Amino acid sequence: MTEHLDSTIGARIRDEYHEMPGMRLTLPQAARLFNLEMTHCARVLEHLVISGALWTNGREFLGANVGRRFV
Repeated sequence: MTEHLDSTIGARIRDEYHEMPGMRLTLPQAARLFNLEMTHCARVLEHLVISGALWTNGREFLGANVGRRFV
């Protein structure tokens, strides 16, 4: 997959999390929902975590501001 395609897919995934802020998906669930191979989905989700659009609790991927406590 090209970097541009990854960027397009990443934008789609980010938008889905924005529209459904409480969405919590495991990697297999995200791969099925977004119709991606598991390794490709993992790469895109990891990029979104690094960029701050999503975060992970080690098991699920969540929107950046969902389920975190700010102290």
